[in-house]
Amino acid sequence: MSLKIALALALVAGAATEPELCSGVESKIEPDMQILESDLNRAEAASAADKLRGMIGRGELSGEFHFGALNQLRIIQGHMLLQQAHSDRMEFGPSSTEAGDSTKALCTWLGKEGFWYD
Repeated sequence: MSLKIALALALVAGAATEPELCSGVESKIEPDMQILESDLNRAEAASAADKLRGMIGRGELSGEFHFGALNQLRIIQGHMLLQQAHSDRMEFGPSSTEAGDSTKALCTWLGKEGFWYD
């Protein structure tokens, strides 16, 4: 098994055990347009970064590609918020102010800005 495949499997397995932090948060975004917390795992963020890198390299950031590029940025941004929330929970404890603030930032983003561009 190649190193890339082994790393991808390890990342997916690790992400599957993390608890969902925003399960009870109400979203004002139409259900079919919502980015879900489960969409923000490390493998998806790495894939989004690769796609965005390719789009930049090919000059595909405008016209019909504009929203595709913005969707990749959304995944990266959401993943960063999710990782900060998990990191704060591990470092300071789940009931800490830091964990509460970063979790609130993630859940607020998911409820207001976590949507797919058409």
